[in-house]
Amino acid sequence: MEKNKEQKTIETPVAEFKTLRVFVEGRNYKTTYTKKFEERKLWVAPNPEELKSFLPGTIEKILVKQGDEVKQGNVLMIFVAMKMHNVVRAPFDGKVSAVNVKVGDKVPKGTVMIVVSRKTKISKEEISSRPAKGTRRKQLEKRVEKRREKRAKKIKK
Repeated sequence: MEKNKEQKTIETPVAEFKTLRVFVEGRNYKTTYTKKFEERKLWVAPNPEELKSFLPGTIEKILVKQGDEVKQGNVLMIFVAMKMHNVVRAPFDGKVSAVNVKVGDKVPKGTVMIVVSRKTKISKEEISSRPAKGTRRKQLEKRVEKRREKRAKKIKK
């Protein structure tokens, strides 16, 4: 007798039967979904144009208004969270399409504070094929170059 090496998954609709049937190597397994699984919040891809609060905090200063043109790295606002002043910068060149907070607002985690629309729409393929840009990359390249120079000096001694 020869065993079937292929694994086949047969999923029944959740709303109808609330079970999952799996056929593995000639054996049929059946399991049921938990209530937690059925009521879970489905994952949604984040929108890069929405700048959300990463911690609960207070808006200290807003440096832009709706309709302003911004370049990558421009400071948009100062956000205080856990006694730290966090600088919120523009992630790309674009236009501020909405400012959803005011100075002094206390915002919970995940609140959309500012929406920045891109100047040009970029496809996912272009984003993945392009090298990373921005000040952070330049800073890292400078650090690496300095370390190489130091090592070269040590070797010469």
